[in-house]
Amino acid sequence: MPHRKRRRRRPRHRDLAASIAAATQPSASPATLRLVACDGTTTRETVVQRPEALAPEREQWPVLWIDVEGLDDLATIREIGQIFGIGDLALEDAVTPDERPKVEVFGHQVLIAVRMARYDGDSVVTDPMAIFLGDRHVITFHDRSSHDGFEGVRQRIRQHRTRIGELGADHLCALLLDAVIDGYFPVLERFGDRLEELEEEALESPTRQTLARIHDVRNDLMTLRRALWPTRDVLHALGRESTAYVGDHARSHFRDSYDHTMELLDLMESYREIGSDLRDIYLASINNRMNDVMKVLTVIATVFMPLTFITGYYGMNFHTDSPWNMPLLRFRYGAFVAAGIMLATTLGMVVFFWRRGWLRRWH
Repeated sequence: MPHRKRRRRRPRHRDLAASIAAATQPSASPATLRLVACDGTTTRETVVQRPEALAPEREQWPVLWIDVEGLDDLATIREIGQIFGIGDLALEDAVTPDERPKVEVFGHQVLIAVRMARYDGDSVVTDPMAIFLGDRHVITFHDRSSHDGFEGVRQRIRQHRTRIGELGADHLCALLLDAVIDGYFPVLERFGDRLEELEEEALESPTRQTLARIHDVRNDLMTLRRALWPTRDVLHALGRESTAYVGDHARSHFRDSYDHTMELLDLMESYREIGSDLRDIYLASINNRMNDVMKVLTVIATVFMPLTFITGYYGMNFHTDSPWNMPLLRFRYGAFVAAGIMLATTLGMVVFFWRRGWLRRWH
């Protein structure tokens, strides 16, 4: 059984005892309570209007799953805690938005805190989700903004494709955690498309927005890493160590979810390396474009150097009659001859640069 670590002191901004009055105000939306009850042959699924209706259900069914959607209705959450014997300290950990993934034993309840990943527009968000595992019940708490990643589990229960009534609440808990982990795969798959688009953009038309999008991808990957890395430790503890209410069958499922988490971490690290490479590609593309610009400017300056010399040389107008004065000063078509010389010089230099391959890159 995992040892309970010393809790770090943090502001009690979500303390239930101090927030019940605020939770009962009209601004607090009531939580949605979904109940799924199973035995060996029968399954019942319904939406419960009031928490007190859960008490008789708890005594009737061998396996009970209560899914609580909405973390701002603290009065309802506390009432559920009183029915199932969950203390305020454990409930506070369940509804704290920035709670780190962990597994901890509170009396006769096992708290498993994890985070669910989803896309909010173009950014990745990880929402807190808590699971309380008891002898015959599982209670899940998550926010309304979280996507319903448990619908697949409900479908399996409706279609009788799982033996939750026979295997117990720990098997249901294993299925729920497996659904949470599987929810990370489509999020990471979308990263692959984003990285391909950024690679093409960084090579062909890099801009400042390109670099900003590369940093956004790296930040999103860091968000996933902060959620997945401690989740790996949670699944390792559930799959390898002796934990209350977790049997051997469920422990094997937790080990399988641990393997999936390691696969996700490996994929995420690969994407992080690609993100670092994209930043280098962006900087190299910017340097290449700057080199091309400097090459063009250098060629233009080099072409105009002899023209500047010719015009400067013929700008020295000596008016004395001397055989050593510059030619064409008194020639009627001298200006046209000088212009022809400059044109021929320019064309000759351009041809020379082209043959050397200095103009083909930006042509």
